[in-house]
Amino acid sequence: MMKGFHNKVLHINLDQKTSAEEAIDDSVYRALWGGKGLGTYLLLKNTQGGVDPFSADNAIIFATGPATDTKIWGSSRLAAFTKSPLTGGYCETYTGGKVAEPASRTGYDAIIIKGASKEPVYLEITTGKVTFHDASHLWGKETYETED
Repeated sequence: MMKGFHNKVLHINLDQKTSAEEAIDDSVYRALWGGKGLGTYLLLKNTQGGVDPFSADNAIIFATGPATDTKIWGSSRLAAFTKSPLTGGYCETYTGGKVAEPASRTGYDAIIIKGASKEPVYLEITTGKVTFHDASHLWGKETYETED
């Protein structure tokens, strides 16, 4: 295992409310090095060519890099990758703050989400466990109303 990586990703299927782990070989990390390379690789691997960006078959991938949750200044980043509904092409975005460390502490280098739940849900992801929670009590609220 390469230092800084967990060597596994998590697949979430919202249609079925299931999850599965996938081991990632060191050779992939050596070739792609970092969260951006891994996220791009996983998007291409998990999204069919020509998929409608608004389709439940369009994956959204959240990835962290090997320096996430370390003391390296500025390294705490979480990246998201998907097919853009605006351009129909590759889309990536990044966030800082306090979301990257907990994402890395789940024990996965990336979380791949596909499908669409019939009812509102939110995910609780901890090392080795994924729980789908009913989110109907949060539906329709403003963001600040859901923070408690």
